[in-house]
Amino acid sequence: MSTESLILLSNISAESVGSAFLYGNKSKGAGYQKGSDGVHTAVFVFDNFKGTVKIQATLELYPGDNDWFDVTGTEIGGDSTAINTATHTRSFTGKFTWIRAAYNVQDGTITEIRYNY
Repeated sequence: MSTESLILLSNISAESVGSAFLYGNKSKGAGYQKGSDGVHTAVFVFDNFKGTVKIQATLELYPGDNDWFDVTGTEIGGDSTAINTATHTRSFTGKFTWIRAAYNVQDGTITEIRYNY
């Protein structure tokens, strides 16, 4: 059962430079709340999106730039095919302290990434 629902990104349409990723702000993960079961769900909503988006996490309480890793199974996109208006979900488990979205927008919009734990 979810205890929190947060928006990680909203209405992102600025194009990324080359293959560089940009990052959303960090949000508290399930591991920050000591009693959580560690189950997370991310809901991705796109509009004619071309690019890549994924969830990153850390176990550090005060993470630096090198403390983040890609959460396996959360990447969407990565090729030249546009994702029309669509909603995708990815569930994952871990006692992650902080969560953020990493994205590379080549065209279109990331309408929203909502994160539940």
